[in-house]
Amino acid sequence: MFKKILLILFVLCLSLPVCAKKREAEQIITPMTQLEKRQFQTRTYDISDKPLIMKAMLNVLQDEGFIVYNANPLLGFIYGVKDFDTSDPNIDITKEFGLSKSRLNWNGVKVATIETTANVTEYGKSIKVRVNFKRKLLNMYGNAQFIDDVNDENYYQDFFSKVDKAIFLQKQKI
Repeated sequence: MFKKILLILFVLCLSLPVCAKKREAEQIITPMTQLEKRQFQTRTYDISDKPLIMKAMLNVLQDEGFIVYNANPLLGFIYGVKDFDTSDPNIDITKEFGLSKSRLNWNGVKVATIETTANVTEYGKSIKVRVNFKRKLLNMYGNAQFIDDVNDENYYQDFFSKVDKAIFLQKQKI
């Protein structure tokens, strides 16, 4: 009986490295090209009213908790920041950062931020909007521990669906 258990454990030990290598190979992700990023960061609207689009973008960013620090309607540029206090138990940041608050706090992260820039450009009778988001994790001294771009296509789709609704509300003057 004891020999059978040892044999089973031996076979399992031999198969573990093979399984680990297989999972490691599955996790290799090819980096996205700039063109692929632009495709999900950009939306074209068949509207020629640039101020309406700018106002809708500002409304969505403010509704989402961003503080808009700069907006230039002539250039069609918007810059905003959304801050999260990782010690606040009432705030869920897993959607934006994919990590639990306890893990962030364990790593010394005190503040998590998302920065955004948006570019609203007229193209004939349509307007093209490109937006990007960048995540930052800051320690108690304000130093960045982690910075990366948000490359989740669903995150951008969710944002643009809110912009679509805001444009509809702007058109209806609501």
